[in-house]
Amino acid sequence: MDAAIKIIIDPDKCSGCGRCVADCLYHVLALQDGRAHVLSDDCLKCGHCLAVCPANAVSMEGLADDILEKSSAVNTLDADVLREHLKLRRSIRHYRKTPVEKEKLVQVIEAGRLTPSGSNRQNVRYIVVQSGLDALEDEVIAQYEELGEQARPSAGAETSAPPSLAPLDTGIYKLERGVLFHGAPALILVVSENSTNACLAAMSMELMAEALGLGTLYVGLFAKPASQNASLRQELGLAPEENIAVCLALGYPAVSYLRSAPKKPARIVWR
Repeated sequence: MDAAIKIIIDPDKCSGCGRCVADCLYHVLALQDGRAHVLSDDCLKCGHCLAVCPANAVSMEGLADDILEKSSAVNTLDADVLREHLKLRRSIRHYRKTPVEKEKLVQVIEAGRLTPSGSNRQNVRYIVVQSGLDALEDEVIAQYEELGEQARPSAGAETSAPPSLAPLDTGIYKLERGVLFHGAPALILVVSENSTNACLAAMSMELMAEALGLGTLYVGLFAKPASQNASLRQELGLAPEENIAVCLALGYPAVSYLRSAPKKPARIVWR
């Protein structure tokens, strides 16, 4: 994490309870003379010490984020309500032409920002696309068509698709405008060098979008080819180590689903 972020412990507030020491993954805190002390700045900067301290004696210098105090009114999610929401959620492929307000896009991205990341790397960023969506879609469709042509064997030759083409298989989809974004008025590209962190953030973003009355769609047919397209990478400003892990299309739904659809039972191995 950023070396400019430092853990500060106020000795006048610290009660010496040791909770921060016990909860420190990197063991950079210790009790000395009845007070907690920082032994090294070489830590995750995860903030567990700040969050667990009953005396509010810990702060993190170098971050301006607001601190939310947990009250008795803040409880865990209701399990039945969450299950019902997950069961009823649908991928949306029909959108109204109404633009998505910037305030709502910011709230969706905020949900991604608040999502935990591996080793607290926080190495996910977001590209919001609200204009030029048709041109973006046309370029990726052309990429599919070009790869399809390259994969077709010439007369008398036996040729299989190159390995890089396999993940780009469009299957039953017709390669025409609308096949990727389905008329969604906005995209959020979740970009990272770590696809797991990006996917975790996207899940939180999806839930926030739906809480704001928006519909969402994971556009897998866009994310991988766009990450492999040199001109698009340059246009979007991707660093060499970065990829588009998730393309989240979103907007106001133009379709309403009245009930859940059945899914296969979970495959579980108990050991």
